[in-house]
Amino acid sequence: MSAELAVMEITALLRSGTSAPIAKRQLRTKDLSEFQVKQFHFIWEVATESGGHLALALDRLSEVFRAQQRQFLELSIAFASPKATANLILLLPLVAVIFSELLGLSALGASFGTALGVISIGLGLLLLIVARISSLRMLEKAKPREADPGAFLDAVAIGLSAGLSPKAAAALARTKSKQLFAEDVASDQLTIFWDAVKVSEQSGIALNGLLLARADTLRHRLWSKHRTQLAKLSVSLLIPLGLAALPAFVFLAVVPVGIGLFSAM
Repeated sequence: MSAELAVMEITALLRSGTSAPIAKRQLRTKDLSEFQVKQFHFIWEVATESGGHLALALDRLSEVFRAQQRQFLELSIAFASPKATANLILLLPLVAVIFSELLGLSALGASFGTALGVISIGLGLLLLIVARISSLRMLEKAKPREADPGAFLDAVAIGLSAGLSPKAAAALARTKSKQLFAEDVASDQLTIFWDAVKVSEQSGIALNGLLLARADTLRHRLWSKHRTQLAKLSVSLLIPLGLAALPAFVFLAVVPVGIGLFSAM
């Protein structure tokens, strides 16, 4: 079961008349990631403490989970390609050595019998390690991670729907964010919030709608940022792979095979 369906079950229980504490205990936390559990508790506590409509707040959270699941799946697929490419290229030198041994060229044995062979294998292994470490760091840095930059604005919208002032709703959301996520709300999110308040006061547009729209925009920006990073990753990986992995292939495969052939003559 997905996180979206797990939250929808809780919403259905609430609408059927089940009390909030009992409904909350029915949450299938095993269907949610650790971060999603924090998201759930964040929205739940803001809604219950502000007096907001809990079922509607969870409806919104279900929509967020659905979009996040789709986007995370797309990012995971995009991430798999450069990762597989890097692993394949890094394995080529070792595969070449194994094939040379299977063909009876005795490349390794002949190489260890000469100074040139030992130096070549040593350099090849060193370059292979450098390429591996560099590529792993780049892959780890670009790996998609769970985040929800729109959670604060969603929480403020819940407080507003309960009748809180913008300032009070923002204060409650910030407090709960610190408690559950162990960090304060990002400054850019606060700037977006106060800008929305200003626009609402000047134009008369409902602040709730503005905040929800801007929350979705923040989430889309994060997804676009990750997509861009993954697109650049395929190119960036060429640097360690081209400068280290390919020379390692020469030192570990081509040179030993050459030494093995000359030794067999």
